[in-house]
This record gives sequence, structure tokens and C-alpha cells, in this order.
Amino acid sequence: MLPKAPMLLMCLMLSGAAAPAAMAQDEASQAADTREVGNPVGTEREPTAIAALERMGAYLRSLTTFAVEGVGSTEESLTTGQKVMYPGTIDLLASRPNRLRANVYSTRKRREFYYDGKSLTVFAPRQGFYAEIAAPPTIKELLDKAQDRLGLVIPLSDLFELGTDPAQMARISTAFFVSTDVVGGQVCNHFAFRQPDVDWQIWIRDGAQALPCKWVITGASGDSAGLNYEMEFTWDLKPTVPANAFTFLPPTGADRIALASIKQ
Repeated sequence: MLPKAPMLLMCLMLSGAAAPAAMAQDEASQAADTREVGNPVGTEREPTAIAALERMGAYLRSLTTFAVEGVGSTEESLTTGQKVMYPGTIDLLASRPNRLRANVYSTRKRREFYYDGKSLTVFAPRQGFYAEIAAPPTIKELLDKAQDRLGLVIPLSDLFELGTDPAQMARISTAFFVSTDVVGGQVCNHFAFRQPDVDWQIWIRDGAQALPCKWVITGASGDSAGLNYEMEFTWDLKPTVPANAFTFLPPTGADRIALASIKQ
């Protein structure tokens, strides 16, 4: 599905069907133009910025079934100091409390994750290997187990946790509103945050649907060797969910191995 997206977009543009989207983009831009620009000095922990983050987390946790596609890039420094950028896409489908599927596509790695409420399967299609383990009965418990016990990070899992851990929120040393921008045709409020060893920014959709529009993570200020990461999100709050969407069916020739053997 994902590799066809650029071709679909090209067909829409050639047929003239992109005109309504362009009009919507203009309207969103005009709306953003009327909003106030912040005065970020990077030394304060603004309550409104923290509240916006908590509100976004609460809204995400209120969603029952949703799909999100993240398109972004990771910039890394070579040992020579030269920076290179790797593009990638994450495709996630979730149905609370106990169904989740996530796919990672990049030039360096492909991974597929399937959780059906009973087991978690990780598939490495390029290598033809998959691993399956018993899993707890909810997505939240799965994310905790995967990271704490297995050292496995499921893509976009941070989106499920934002605003839930007071200790994590306390680590934020500065938080402030930057501006109101247009991201993907949506009016979004831009906030910047700093905590030990990392600076990050997030654009949150304006209005009742407080969805993240874009995420940027960088190393600490002044760390020229730090990893830079950014991703823009497209949300579907009423996705079509096939009956077997969360069930892994091993392709012909795939080998089952221990989870620890699949290197991240």
C-alpha cells in the first residue's frame, strides 16, 4: 500500500483532483496567518506547553481504532563528521485494547510487528526470519514488556505513553509555544521541549482533535554528532480493518527463530 502512494498522488495531480486539496491548504495557511507567534527564549517551562502535551496524550488514549502513517528521515553523523540522511516510513494500525500492527520501511531495515492479544510476532522480511512470543492481554502491557524485558521498541510506542508518566514529564526542563503553522494542510501549534540529552519539537493539531502532526528530535544543543530525527504523520480515525489484520501468516520459506536472534 505505501509504495503506491507517490504514484496515486501523481495521478490525482494529473487529473486535476488535487485542486480541492490545494484550496484547503490555502485556507489552512490563512487561518495560521491570523495566529500569534510565540516568543521562545528557551529558558522557561510554560504551563500551556505542558498542558498541550498532556491534552494530546489524553486524546490519543481516547481513540479506540485508528491508523497512522509516519513519513520521515533520520540524520546521523559518520565517523568523519559528515552527516547522512536515511528516509523511512512507519505504518501503524491499532484497535484497543488488544490489537496492534506496525510496519517499518527504510533503506536500512524492514520490520513487521503483529499483536493479536495473545502473542507478539516480529518479522524481518529481508532476512526471512520471524519470532513469536506470548504477550500480555493489552497494548499498554505489551509496550511495557517489549521495552523493559526484551529491549524491543515498537514503532511510535511513545505516542501511547505521552502524558502518562509524571516522572517522564518532570524530566522536561524547558517547554514553550513557538508558533502556529500549517503541516499537511492542518493548522498545528508548534511547541519545543528540552530534557537531559535531547531537544525535541512537536506540532499538535489545533482544535478538538489534538493529534500530533509532526515530530522532530535532535541531540542536546551543541552536540554536533547527535542524531536528528523527524516524522510527519497522516491519521485515519475510521480505518477499514480486515479480519486478519493483526494475524501473522508466515510466507513460504520463512524461518522461525528466537526473538533475540533478530538484531534491531
